[in-house]
Amino acid sequence: MNLISGTCLGLCLLIIVASFRRSADVFSPGRVFVFVWALVIGLAELKFSRLQHIWTIDVWLQVLLGPLAFLTGIFVVYVLNLNTPLLTGEEIRRSWRTKDLHAGRLFWTVVILFLLFIGAFGVIRFIKGITPPLFSARPSVARLEFTMFGIGLFLHNVAPIIFLSAVFAVVVEGQRTRKWVLAALSIVAVAIYFTLLQRFQILMGAVMIVVLVYYTTRHLRWTTVFPYMVGAVGLFYWVSTLRSAMQFFFLYLYRESRMTFPAAYAWLTEPYMYFVMNVENLARGIARLENHTWGYYSLNFLFSISALKHWVEEYFAVDDMPYLVSGYNTYTSFWVYYRDFGILGITILPLLAGLAIGSTYYAMRRKPSLERVALYSLCVFLMLFSFFNNPLTLLWFVYSLALTVVGFRLMRRLTVKAAPGGEVA
Repeated sequence: MNLISGTCLGLCLLIIVASFRRSADVFSPGRVFVFVWALVIGLAELKFSRLQHIWTIDVWLQVLLGPLAFLTGIFVVYVLNLNTPLLTGEEIRRSWRTKDLHAGRLFWTVVILFLLFIGAFGVIRFIKGITPPLFSARPSVARLEFTMFGIGLFLHNVAPIIFLSAVFAVVVEGQRTRKWVLAALSIVAVAIYFTLLQRFQILMGAVMIVVLVYYTTRHLRWTTVFPYMVGAVGLFYWVSTLRSAMQFFFLYLYRESRMTFPAAYAWLTEPYMYFVMNVENLARGIARLENHTWGYYSLNFLFSISALKHWVEEYFAVDDMPYLVSGYNTYTSFWVYYRDFGILGITILPLLAGLAIGSTYYAMRRKPSLERVALYSLCVFLMLFSFFNNPLTLLWFVYSLALTVVGFRLMRRLTVKAAPGGEVA
């Protein structure tokens, strides 16, 4: 292990240990982002795959520009809030005891989102005649074709459905029947979405729920989460070892990824490459990119909603995945900004993102509300997967963000005071 890997992985260990402090905020933006990028860079520098390459000093500086600019934005907001009274995590959790919500409107919001989701799925399946990717003879092709301009956006209601159902379960007292109904709708939505062979919506909903539970209850602790994590990993590994087909799959990935560690550890290939090849592709792209796309990727959601995306892509012969040397085809969130605007883009835009996420976090710490927790949960999702992709530029994420803002703004008007005796007026 070289100095860079040792330092980065040691920093990850330090962050984990510090998170056990009673007053620590596990999901503070600096802690989440530094942990993710220290882990990725530390693993990448181990160079366990021959598909990886040695970065030059120039490439190193440009790779680090994005993360450092993002952290600078967070630090600026931190300094601006030094003298501002902030609630601790425990004070935030206690504050929910005094809040009441119009449960009926929240319940019907989830039902409507579910009906829109089912409607969109049915229209695409039966009117367009497209088989869900899970049951298709060509799943990779069907995965791209199972959509429709406009109505296909409702397929991305899954994350809001499961998150708002969790809000109802956590915040609303009583009403067990409605809670079971929303739980059933969430399970059905996730099961149907699974047939599309998509994962980001489910991951985003899961992250949002974890952040919600962390800031509104006392149920999320290392002592309760860790055993479930260990059990899930152990079960996954046990099932994998029982199926010889999985062993062949691991060995195939091991050979295709040209790993340098012994074949006995072939099962480590997929998680290792999943983390490191994104930043490797970023470094490779930075070293070779000659022409920029001047906003095409940063404003991808606008081109998508205006139906101009494919026209622009074909007219200018845009290659979405240049300079690849393997089947790993993602570049980290900062590639979008570098490809559009070069060094200026990878400096200014992550700085603005850090300012925005830092501001969202400290707004929640100053005056917590369900809307701010929901918005910050989206920020946590962006930071956790910043090593992999940039959802902020994609239409489905902007749609989910808009649903969150509009929905909670409406619910803010519907928030009521508790009448004498504890009943909602």
